Amino acid sequence: MSTETDLDQETAQLRAKLAQSLVEAGDLTDPAWRDAFEQVPRHKYVPYFYDHTGRKITEDDPETREQWLTAVHENRPLVTHRTNGAATSSSSQPSIMATMLEALQVTDGTRVLELGAGTGYNAALLAHRLGDENVVTIDVSPDITGPARERLAATGHHPLVVTGDGSFGWPNKAPYDRIMVTCQLRAVPLALVQQLAEVGFILAPLGNALARIYRTGERTAEGNFLPGGAFFMPLRRGAGDGQPSRRPALPDAAGRPSRLPAAAIANNDFRFLLSIAVPDLTWQYDLDDERTPTGARVWTPDGSLASLKADGTVTETGPRALWTILEAEYDTFLAAGAPGPDRYGVTVAEDAQRVWLDAPDGKGWNLTP
Repeated sequence: MSTETDLDQETAQLRAKLAQSLVEAGDLTDPAWRDAFEQVPRHKYVPYFYDHTGRKITEDDPETREQWLTAVHENRPLVTHRTNGAATSSSSQPSIMATMLEALQVTDGTRVLELGAGTGYNAALLAHRLGDENVVTIDVSPDITGPARERLAATGHHPLVVTGDGSFGWPNKAPYDRIMVTCQLRAVPLALVQQLAEVGFILAPLGNALARIYRTGERTAEGNFLPGGAFFMPLRRGAGDGQPSRRPALPDAAGRPSRLPAAAIANNDFRFLLSIAVPDLTWQYDLDDERTPTGARVWTPDGSLASLKADGTVTETGPRALWTILEAEYDTFLAAGAPGPDRYGVTVAEDAQRVWLDAPDGKGWNLTP
């Protein structure tokens, strides 16, 4: 029978192995952050998670314990909270956590506000590196912040854990040198800009990529997107969030030829553009043996839906011709040379926010909260 000491030794080895894999992949380059990943016990923050079927995988169940122990030390995101059947909180993939922590460009004494406390694991990494007094983390639900606070305390960390709407930040301890958002934003809350130090910046997922956004005035900011994708759950503002998106009824009309091939919807660079230009898309896919899309259904909360079949024809229904909109954005994508996220930037003003391609006065898309 294993003891707590045995578990501590085993998990220390597993953490070192995970950290080494992040180093080898190029996701973890700073020795200080590597030390945090090696020292902070992720398994203490994720005592259970839900698999793709909704089954609870937990340390306490002998049937799932080994699966749990392996998973919490792998480079994978883990769903840790469900609301009305939908995943509403998770422990992020360690590689994207490492990428974001390094992108913060912190030094000793840097003050950080984190939006999206989740399990508390990321706050623990921050507190390990910067000290409890320099870290504030916030989440919308006491069902999330309560356990996060307890786990942090149990592992010797005591950053300020706040329950509230993250879009308002936490002005009581402002200004912050960095504001780190670990949930997807539709637009940048102006309250966050106001809570930045003069030379501070926000690191946040806008659409499906990370943006580093610097304060340029009292309620203005500007920045650029980083290379690669970043897939996070949306910012939750109330306990009612989290209702699964129901697919509208499929159209039964005859299809038309599509200018947007099925393979293009698996292109992460194109999907980033869609996440900005046509937000709130929900997808279902038909996949071949190589897991390449051969068809798809896509819909939006207003009831617009498009269905792409394997023969390359598409049908649309609802208030908007959704696939026609996606085709137009695909034309833009190809005409621009299939740009990745790092060719885009964002401008934040009091009356409008805009993502742009290549230059602030270039092709752009307005963001709506």
